[in-house]
Amino acid sequence: MIILPLYIFLFIYFAFLLVFLFFAIVNTLHMMQTGGISMVSFFVTFLVFVIVCVTFFLTWFFLQGTDWQQTIKIFDNAWISNTISL
Repeated sequence: MIILPLYIFLFIYFAFLLVFLFFAIVNTLHMMQTGGISMVSFFVTFLVFVIVCVTFFLTWFFLQGTDWQQTIKIFDNAWISNTISL
């Protein structure tokens, strides 16, 4: 039986955020270094920034009451043995 606590998924989410932040910084620095700053690139960057901020807010809002010590059953052998009767 494989059981994982919910905080494992929170750590995975934080790792994803770190990778996303790294690429966002690299993208912004690349735009500045290559002189690719135009009205379109500014608008797209601003739009992505707004979407990210809304996503962070909604994540915080919906996960406020979460008990991170709660466990999730990923796999249980009983699921297979109960369906197969020999």
